[in-house]
Amino acid sequence: MSWKLRNAVAALLLGLSVPAVAESSGKSASGDDEKLGHEMLRVTNDMWFLLSGIGDKEEADAAATKFVALVQESETIGDKLYAQQAMDIEALDMMHYRIAEVYESLSYEFESLCKARCYGSQNLIAAFRAAVSAGLFDDDSMPELEHPKPPLSDAEARTELVRLKRLVEPDRAVLAALQTVKDAESAAKATEELSALSTRLQKLLPESSIAKRKFADKTAPNVRAAIEPIEPLLWGIRSEIVRIAALPGYDDEPFDLFSDTLDTIFQSLGDTHDMCFDEVFDESFRSDLDEALHENATTSN
Repeated sequence: MSWKLRNAVAALLLGLSVPAVAESSGKSASGDDEKLGHEMLRVTNDMWFLLSGIGDKEEADAAATKFVALVQESETIGDKLYAQQAMDIEALDMMHYRIAEVYESLSYEFESLCKARCYGSQNLIAAFRAAVSAGLFDDDSMPELEHPKPPLSDAEARTELVRLKRLVEPDRAVLAALQTVKDAESAAKATEELSALSTRLQKLLPESSIAKRKFADKTAPNVRAAIEPIEPLLWGIRSEIVRIAALPGYDDEPFDLFSDTLDTIFQSLGDTHDMCFDEVFDESFRSDLDEALHENATTSN
């Protein structure tokens, strides 16, 4: 079974034990377990440091071989971690959390470099694809590594600008619905409305021929005017999501349906707001959300 580093993040956010049999074993973490945890943290940090230092094709080419070696090292350590059957989850929880934090930063650098097509470095592109195949990252950013598509034509740009303007009203409604959530009861009341808004947003997806294509430079002023009323609403939604994640009992069953609906609305926002979504829901959002969820879990226990 291939070990995936991103499982550490999932384990943290979902409150899972890895592996679950540890609780019944009655054994505590060995020195080897702790050593493996530290090694995984080091490798993850090394990958983040390596990718964060890439700013041009020459640096990307130079980093490719080292990145491949680090990916292979992380797989080896991960396989050893999975082979352990007697890990003390409580003792290793903080290590998993630290790995998750660094991994989130690593993922952000990975996605950013994908958007830049690795500055044209075919070696690093190949290394990234291999890392996805190994399970280190998901494949959402893989289309970014393809040859860039032509900019939108004038007619396509007009269609897309109209679509962006139509996002303001549902965005405002999403923000208003989230602002009503104070506890499990109010979350349940907001769930139906948010579900309907997600469906509404899905009807505002960009046309397939337009999606993931950039505007021509000459349309920049019009694009800026279309995005300006949207960005403050997305920032408000971001703040509300973090606030809600920190509510007492958010990781308990009464919030489950709301949480599932929030995941759906978040996905819908990402699908419909490609022009500015990543600028708002960036690495710092992930860190803020992780911190809120971790503090919530610590308070609830």
